[in-house]
Amino acid sequence: MIEFSKEHSKAWLELMAAYQEFRAKVFYWAHENDDVKYHDLYMEISPSVKKRDLHKRLLTTDFLRSTDMWDEKAILLASGELTELALREEDEAAAYSRMALKKIKHCPERMNIADQVFMLASAEARQERPDCVIFYNGCMLLHDLGCKEQLEQFIQEYKRLICLASGLDEADLCKLAELT
Repeated sequence: MIEFSKEHSKAWLELMAAYQEFRAKVFYWAHENDDVKYHDLYMEISPSVKKRDLHKRLLTTDFLRSTDMWDEKAILLASGELTELALREEDEAAAYSRMALKKIKHCPERMNIADQVFMLASAEARQERPDCVIFYNGCMLLHDLGCKEQLEQFIQEYKRLICLASGLDEADLCKLAELT
Protein backbone atom coordinates (compact mmCIF):
# COMPACT_ATOMS: atom_id res chain seq x y z
CA MET A 1 0.00 0.00 0.00
CA ILE A 2 1.08 3.56 -0.62
CA GLU A 3 2.16 5.49 2.45
CA PHE A 4 0.92 9.05 2.89
CA SER A 5 2.48 11.83 4.90
CA LYS A 6 1.44 12.17 8.52
CA GLU A 7 0.82 15.82 7.74
CA HIS A 8 -2.37 14.87 5.86
CA SER A 9 -5.62 15.11 7.76
CA LYS A 10 -7.01 12.01 9.45
CA ALA A 11 -9.99 12.03 7.07
CA TRP A 12 -7.66 12.04 4.03
CA LEU A 13 -5.64 9.12 5.39
CA GLU A 14 -8.79 7.10 6.08
CA LEU A 15 -10.17 7.90 2.62
CA MET A 16 -6.97 6.82 0.86
CA ALA A 17 -6.72 3.64 2.94
CA ALA A 18 -10.31 2.73 2.06
CA TYR A 19 -9.70 3.53 -1.62
CA GLN A 20 -6.59 1.35 -1.76
CA GLU A 21 -8.43 -1.49 -0.06
CA PHE A 22 -11.31 -1.13 -2.53
CA ARG A 23 -8.92 -1.24 -5.51
CA ALA A 24 -7.23 -4.37 -4.15
CA LYS A 25 -10.57 -6.14 -3.66
CA VAL A 26 -11.74 -5.18 -7.14
CA PHE A 27 -8.45 -6.48 -8.55
CA TYR A 28 -8.94 -9.85 -6.83
CA TRP A 29 -12.56 -10.06 -7.95
CA ALA A 30 -11.62 -9.19 -11.56
CA HIS A 31 -9.34 -12.24 -11.55
CA GLU A 32 -12.05 -14.67 -10.43
CA ASN A 33 -13.08 -17.28 -12.98
CA ASP A 34 -15.61 -16.26 -15.62
CA ASP A 35 -18.52 -18.19 -14.11
CA VAL A 36 -18.18 -16.34 -10.79
CA LYS A 37 -17.92 -12.94 -12.50
CA TYR A 38 -20.89 -13.62 -14.78
CA HIS A 39 -23.03 -14.83 -11.89
CA ASP A 40 -22.19 -11.75 -9.80
CA LEU A 41 -22.76 -9.30 -12.65
CA TYR A 42 -25.96 -11.05 -13.73
CA MET A 43 -27.30 -10.96 -10.16
CA GLU A 44 -26.73 -7.20 -10.00
CA ILE A 45 -27.73 -6.09 -13.50
CA SER A 46 -30.52 -8.39 -14.65
CA PRO A 47 -32.99 -7.97 -11.76
CA SER A 48 -32.43 -4.22 -11.73
CA VAL A 49 -33.67 -4.05 -15.34
CA LYS A 50 -36.97 -5.58 -14.33
CA LYS A 51 -37.33 -3.88 -10.91
CA ARG A 52 -36.36 -0.48 -12.31
CA ASP A 53 -34.15 0.27 -9.28
CA LEU A 54 -32.36 3.31 -10.67
CA HIS A 55 -29.92 3.70 -7.80
CA LYS A 56 -28.75 0.09 -8.06
CA ARG A 57 -28.42 0.27 -11.86
CA LEU A 58 -26.40 3.48 -11.64
CA LEU A 59 -24.14 2.04 -8.97
CA THR A 60 -23.45 -1.17 -10.90
CA THR A 61 -22.98 0.42 -14.31
CA ASP A 62 -20.79 3.17 -12.88
CA PHE A 63 -18.73 0.48 -11.19
CA LEU A 64 -18.29 -1.31 -14.54
CA ARG A 65 -17.47 1.93 -16.34
CA SER A 66 -15.06 3.45 -13.90
CA THR A 67 -12.83 0.56 -12.94
CA ASP A 68 -9.60 0.58 -14.93
CA MET A 69 -8.80 -3.06 -14.44
CA TRP A 70 -11.82 -4.51 -16.23
CA ASP A 71 -10.76 -6.73 -19.02
CA GLU A 72 -12.91 -7.04 -22.09
CA LYS A 73 -13.99 -10.51 -21.05
CA ALA A 74 -15.63 -9.24 -17.85
CA ILE A 75 -17.70 -6.72 -19.82
CA LEU A 76 -18.58 -9.37 -22.43
CA LEU A 77 -19.99 -11.60 -19.71
CA ALA A 78 -22.70 -9.04 -18.98
CA SER A 79 -22.92 -7.46 -22.45
CA GLY A 80 -26.49 -8.64 -23.05
CA GLU A 81 -27.76 -7.07 -19.85
CA LEU A 82 -25.65 -3.94 -20.39
CA THR A 83 -27.03 -3.57 -23.93
CA GLU A 84 -30.56 -3.81 -22.61
CA LEU A 85 -29.79 -1.18 -19.97
CA ALA A 86 -28.13 1.03 -22.60
CA LEU A 87 -31.33 0.94 -24.67
CA ARG A 88 -34.09 0.97 -22.10
CA GLU A 89 -32.77 3.49 -19.59
CA GLU A 90 -32.53 7.24 -19.77
CA ASP A 91 -29.68 9.62 -19.08
CA GLU A 92 -26.94 8.41 -16.74
CA ALA A 93 -27.77 4.70 -16.57
CA ALA A 94 -27.81 4.44 -20.37
CA ALA A 95 -24.63 6.52 -20.69
CA TYR A 96 -22.76 4.43 -18.09
CA SER A 97 -23.84 1.23 -19.83
CA ARG A 98 -22.67 2.58 -23.21
CA MET A 99 -19.35 3.58 -21.66
CA ALA A 100 -18.86 0.08 -20.27
CA LEU A 101 -19.72 -1.47 -23.65
CA LYS A 102 -17.24 0.85 -25.38
CA LYS A 103 -14.47 -1.06 -23.61
CA ILE A 104 -15.16 -3.95 -25.98
CA LYS A 105 -12.59 -3.57 -28.74
CA HIS A 106 -13.09 -6.67 -30.90
CA CYS A 107 -15.30 -6.26 -33.93
CA PRO A 108 -17.22 -9.59 -33.74
CA GLU A 109 -18.40 -8.82 -30.23
CA ARG A 110 -19.43 -5.32 -31.27
CA MET A 111 -21.39 -6.82 -34.18
CA ASN A 112 -23.18 -9.14 -31.73
CA ILE A 113 -24.18 -6.10 -29.68
CA ALA A 114 -25.37 -4.35 -32.86
CA ASP A 115 -27.49 -7.41 -33.70
CA GLN A 116 -29.01 -7.30 -30.22
CA VAL A 117 -29.78 -3.59 -30.69
CA PHE A 118 -31.69 -4.39 -33.89
CA MET A 119 -33.51 -7.27 -32.21
CA LEU A 120 -34.63 -5.15 -29.24
CA ALA A 121 -35.59 -2.22 -31.48
CA SER A 122 -37.57 -4.46 -33.81
CA ALA A 123 -39.51 -5.94 -30.89
CA GLU A 124 -40.20 -2.46 -29.53
CA ALA A 125 -41.31 -1.13 -32.95
CA ARG A 126 -44.00 -3.82 -33.08
CA GLN A 127 -45.53 -2.51 -29.83
CA GLU A 128 -48.72 -0.47 -30.03
CA ARG A 129 -46.99 2.47 -28.29
CA PRO A 130 -43.23 2.04 -28.74
CA ASP A 131 -40.88 3.70 -26.27
CA CYS A 132 -38.94 6.09 -28.52
CA VAL A 133 -36.08 6.35 -26.02
CA ILE A 134 -34.99 2.86 -27.09
CA PHE A 135 -34.45 4.03 -30.67
CA TYR A 136 -32.46 7.11 -29.70
CA ASN A 137 -30.34 5.09 -27.27
CA GLY A 138 -29.83 2.40 -29.92
CA CYS A 139 -28.63 5.07 -32.31
CA MET A 140 -26.21 6.43 -29.72
CA LEU A 141 -24.91 2.97 -28.79
CA LEU A 142 -24.22 2.07 -32.42
CA HIS A 143 -22.47 5.42 -32.84
CA ASP A 144 -20.35 4.89 -29.72
CA LEU A 145 -19.36 1.40 -30.83
CA GLY A 146 -18.31 2.70 -34.26
CA CYS A 147 -20.70 0.44 -36.20
CA LYS A 148 -21.09 2.74 -39.20
CA GLU A 149 -23.06 0.45 -41.53
CA GLN A 150 -25.39 -0.70 -38.76
CA LEU A 151 -25.90 2.90 -37.62
CA GLU A 152 -26.86 4.00 -41.14
CA GLN A 153 -29.25 1.06 -41.45
CA PHE A 154 -30.72 1.76 -38.01
CA ILE A 155 -31.28 5.42 -38.85
CA GLN A 156 -33.01 4.50 -42.12
CA GLU A 157 -35.31 1.97 -40.44
CA TYR A 158 -36.21 4.01 -37.36
CA LYS A 159 -35.69 7.62 -38.45
CA ARG A 160 -39.13 8.81 -37.34
CA LEU A 161 -38.90 7.19 -33.90
CA ILE A 162 -35.36 8.50 -33.31
CA CYS A 163 -36.50 12.02 -34.22
CA LEU A 164 -39.47 11.75 -31.85
CA ALA A 165 -37.22 10.75 -28.94
CA SER A 166 -34.32 13.11 -29.52
CA GLY A 167 -35.61 16.16 -31.33
CA LEU A 168 -32.95 15.67 -34.00
CA ASP A 169 -33.93 16.23 -37.61
CA GLU A 170 -32.80 14.23 -40.65
CA ALA A 171 -29.77 16.47 -41.26
CA ASP A 172 -28.61 15.92 -37.67
CA LEU A 173 -28.98 12.16 -38.07
CA CYS A 174 -26.95 12.24 -41.29
CA LYS A 175 -24.18 14.17 -39.51
CA LEU A 176 -24.24 11.66 -36.67
CA ALA A 177 -23.82 8.78 -39.11
CA GLU A 178 -20.91 10.58 -40.81
CA LEU A 179 -19.09 11.08 -37.49
CA THR A 180 -18.83 7.33 -36.94
